[in-house]
Amino acid sequence: MRLILSVLAVAQIRLARHDLMRSDLLLRDADEAFARSRRRVDLANDLVRRAGFGQR
Repeated sequence: MRLILSVLAVAQIRLARHDLMRSDLLLRDADEAFARSRRRVDLANDLVRRAGFGQR
């Protein structure tokens, strides 16, 4: 019984580590997407100012 529970515990630990790794990757991707979005908004605001409409 202990062996079975140990194997299940190891499997759960591996799954948890995989989930944490995936979470870190998604967080990094989200940060990069936010930075890209921020740059695009800044560029759009710059174009609006250059067009003479003021910042929006």
